[in-house]
Amino acid sequence: MKKTSALRALAAGVLAAAVLALLPAQAAQATDSTTWVQRNLVGIGYLASGGVDGNYGPQTTAAVRSFQHDNGLDEDGVYGGRTELALHNKVAEVQRVAGSGADGAYGDGTTGAVSTWQHSHNLSNDGIAGPATMNAMGVARTVQITAQWKFPAHGWSVSGQFGCLDQIYNHESGWKVYATNPSSGAYGIPQSLPGDKMASAGSDWRTNPATQLQWGLDYIQSRYGSPCNAWSFWQSHNWY
Repeated sequence: MKKTSALRALAAGVLAAAVLALLPAQAAQATDSTTWVQRNLVGIGYLASGGVDGNYGPQTTAAVRSFQHDNGLDEDGVYGGRTELALHNKVAEVQRVAGSGADGAYGDGTTGAVSTWQHSHNLSNDGIAGPATMNAMGVARTVQITAQWKFPAHGWSVSGQFGCLDQIYNHESGWKVYATNPSSGAYGIPQSLPGDKMASAGSDWRTNPATQLQWGLDYIQSRYGSPCNAWSFWQSHNWY
């Protein structure tokens, strides 16, 4: 997005730098045990059930990295505060639909509730909320799916417009929730400048990709009408 004053950019940069300090208070648990990390990853289909062994080895690291990729996080395989918050939130989304209580921990109760939900919706009732179950639940598995599901409300077709949005966000932020431009301080997936503009879409704009995407798509619609119009402008100006 277009650069504004140096003062505004500095303020946005300082605000973004404060995000990590806020995360521990927002996370459901201060520190998860490796076993619980693994159970959550198994529950939403990123790790095989046999991977719950309490050892944060290559399998768990790869599963965490895959989850990070899908959820707009740095793909380092490390279970830090940002990944913890995102994983708890994703499990809680599944729990709300299944009706098991949204505590962000995929235990036996959640497995049973998901299995019951799957059975009632003619799905394989293994109790694991993998891609097919999440899709049926209306729980977006990736940040890209989150964006696509918002297209109809903006009057756009995914087939006609998503490729253009993908180009914009790949260039702007790589679809990363915490992306911060080191020069301007622009923040988030849509690179809002300043970042707190996104507060109009929700108070959780610092950490929630759905909130960032809602603001970003509204911005594109109001300024350009469509992602492809915005992408055409971006190609000529290197900002949108």
